[in-house]
Amino acid sequence: MRVLVAIFWAVILASPVCAEAYIEELRGGVAAQGFGGQGVDKEQGAALNGEIVLRSPDFLAAILAPRPVIGATIAFDSDATSQIYAGLDWRFDLRDRYFITGGVGGAIHNGETGPFNPVHDTGRGGHTVFLGCRALFRLNANAGVKLTQRLNASVYWAHLSNAGLCDPNEGLDNLGLRFGLEF
Repeated sequence: MRVLVAIFWAVILASPVCAEAYIEELRGGVAAQGFGGQGVDKEQGAALNGEIVLRSPDFLAAILAPRPVIGATIAFDSDATSQIYAGLDWRFDLRDRYFITGGVGGAIHNGETGPFNPVHDTGRGGHTVFLGCRALFRLNANAGVKLTQRLNASVYWAHLSNAGLCDPNEGLDNLGLRFGLEF
């Protein structure tokens, strides 16, 4: 999966014409995994996060013009959960330099989907998040500041959950810092 993400970013960044026409922002940063929810203290560690934020198409104007987002969070620890995701992101500018965003979408992850088995999972139950389904819902929020006209910095939170559609449903929360480059 890491190779596919690297190839994807290389193609996007190699095409400035594509970036100017369709991409509104590129975001990248680091996250602390297992920051809250039932998965707290289970999946600790860091992850890299990257997102491509597209310009909002005209047909989404009726729902406050959210921007389509595609991204990935790649865990440093091989036992931790990595994910690729897509969704919609609403941005609200506050004053001159500050902004908040919120989004919803879906993610596919490489974490544990099976139920906890006390016989087989004794050694990993304390550090494994059991997510239930391979495809999950994703909620996210950002609070940021524009550093220049094109560069911003933000604190972000993301939550993965199956919303009770699969068992178990421990969920996974990440909290991180990242920079954005706006076009």
